[in-house]
Order: sequence, then C-alpha cells, then structure tokens
Amino acid sequence: MLGLLYFWRLEAEKWIDGIIEMIELFEKKNQKIPFELFIFGSWSRETKIQELASIYPQIHFFWRKNIETIKRYVENCQFCLMPSECLETFGLSALIAMKRWLPVIWYARWGLKDFISDELDLTNQPWATTSQKLHNLISSLMASLSKEEVSADADGGFVKTKTNFSLHNYSKDSRVVRFHALAGKEVKKIIIVSDFINRIWGIETYINDVKELLEPHGYEVELCGWTVPSGPIGKLVKYLGFITGMGNFRESIKLKRKIKKIQPDLIRYNSVMRYLWRMPIRASKNSSAKKRMMFHDLGYFAPFPSKLFQEKEIRTPFTLRHFLQTQPTKNPIKILAMIGKYISLSLIKNQLKKRMDTFLVPSSFMESIIHKSYKVEDENIKIFPHFIQE
Repeated sequence: MLGLLYFWRLEAEKWIDGIIEMIELFEKKNQKIPFELFIFGSWSRETKIQELASIYPQIHFFWRKNIETIKRYVENCQFCLMPSECLETFGLSALIAMKRWLPVIWYARWGLKDFISDELDLTNQPWATTSQKLHNLISSLMASLSKEEVSADADGGFVKTKTNFSLHNYSKDSRVVRFHALAGKEVKKIIIVSDFINRIWGIETYINDVKELLEPHGYEVELCGWTVPSGPIGKLVKYLGFITGMGNFRESIKLKRKIKKIQPDLIRYNSVMRYLWRMPIRASKNSSAKKRMMFHDLGYFAPFPSKLFQEKEIRTPFTLRHFLQTQPTKNPIKILAMIGKYISLSLIKNQLKKRMDTFLVPSSFMESIIHKSYKVEDENIKIFPHFIQE
C-alpha cells in the first residue's frame, strides 16, 4: 500500500480540505482507499481529521509533532503531499521532505516550482478540480510506480522522479557559502531583527537555526524582537499588530541600545509586519551597518496573503487603490481594516526604501513583485533561498 505524508498546518489555505475531498472521492466511487496517510499538524481542521481517522483505518493523525518524531514514519511513506492553494513564497517543508527522499506531490508553481517533478505536478493531470487531479494521480501511482523508482540515487544527491533538482543546493554548507559571498569579509557582527524571536512558528524557528548555523563560522549573531507569550495575548498582538505599527517605540529603543552596544556590521530585518512595524526600522538610521530586509510573507503587498491564489492578483505599484483592488470586498469593517493595514504597510515601505541597501527574497518569482510594488532597482534585489532544517 502506498504511504503518503502530510506535515503542515491544518488550515483551509494549506488545502487540507482538498485532501479531505480526495479521500471522500474514493468513497463516492466505491473504491477502497489505496494508501495510508500519516498526518501531522494542528489548527482549525483538527476535528475533521480526527473524524476521518476514526472512520478510515488508513488515516493516521498524530497532531503536531517535532521533526524527529515525524522522521520515524518516513520509512512507511513514498510521497509527501504539500498542498497549498495560496501563493507560497518558498517550499521549506518540501525541502524537509525531499531530504528524506520523499518526492512532493502538488502544483509546480511559485515557491514550490523547483521542488516538484513533471510526473508529480498536478498541472499535468486531467480533470477540473484539484481533488479529482489528486485522486487520478494517486490511482496512477498505485498502478505504475514501485518504491524503488522513487528512492535516492547512489550519491544521495537527487530524487529519482525524472528531475535534476539537487538537495546540495539547499544544504547548510551552501547556505554559509552564499552568506559569505553576500555579506563580504568585513561582516562579523550581525543583528537579526524579527517580530518574534522564540521558536513559535516556522520563520521564528528558522532565525534561531540561522544563528546556530553562522556562529560556528566566526560570526557574532544577536536576535532582537519580542519573546511572544503563548495563548490569547500572543494572538491579540498578531491580529492587532497594525495598531502597534503606528509607533512601536519600546522595540525601537531596545534595538537602538543593542546597536549602540554591539556596533554591528550587518542588520538583517527578518519580519516586521506582525509586531515591530516601522519604528525599529527607523532605529537603524544612524548605523553604518549594512541593512537588509528578507521578504518571507506576501502580506507586505496584499491585505490577506492566504487568499492570494495567483501572482497577478497582487496589484502594483503599492497604492491604496491597488491595495484595495487586490482583494475587493463590500464589507465596511474589512475595508476599514484594510485601510488601517495599508497605512501601516506604507510607513514600513517608506522606511525600508530609506534604510535598506538590499532586499532579499527566497524565490525568483518574488523579484518582480518587489520591483513593481516598491520600485526598487533590480540590482538591489537578491534571491537568497532557505536551507534544509534537520
């Protein structure tokens, strides 16, 4: 029996509903589910996944677990489902799967386009809906593929599904080499600025890994941001972040003091949209350090990034009219919220254009978005992909 792995947030924008529909499609066609599905995750669709697991013995639900726990189930799987209907800026979870020789099934587009082979690209499948395409592909895999056809090659460098994609390009060693080249020899002291600095979500975990990666190579790395508490307070800060964006003086003062104490060679802004906003960017005004901004999130250009399904939906340049047209609504409360977010994002944009010497993006498709939205010169935009986390 085919083994499939899913480890992502159980949310609508991650298309967990489509997987549910695909499972139910086998039932409607009076077909036995021909695979075992190992699901790791949490959030809003937990109850529905629990129900499916109680009905179908082929569905195994483990809630949210660390990567070490997930790895124990990899030997039972041949493919990883990496569904997302929204625009993904990078396929970090896809890298984690492919490191363990699990080829990824989904659409080869946007941040995921380099990680999915032609055979596993749902774009090439017939039928109208994604759930039908997925049903058709899995049925075909059951009929024609064996586990040996999708195993690692002899040197462990490629995934065998007729793709030349190399995991070596996303190794930690490759990341350090890229960082050396981009930073220059004079960079030794670094401050990484982020909304939150504890390991609460993917990107926050990532900056901690970056710190641990760089320090053995002679860099002095400090993180600056808020250690967000769990529970309702943390959620409140996230959803009301545009209010703090008008003037987050507390974090600005903290960063100024840290800059004065450390005298960094590089200040890298990792995330500033959920809590920090404009003032901590302005805090670097008098520092001679190199300054960079990394765009992990399309929320800098659209009101609701999880509702973006096509790149062309992002209207450019970045103006209030375009911002409201990106995801139009007649709901007056939503319109007011969107205007409030636009004002805060405009303040961030103005500070970024004044302070940053380099704008970093994890995937090539984002270059044009930065260029057209912020009118940043092409030479100041650099692709800086993520590395594989263990």
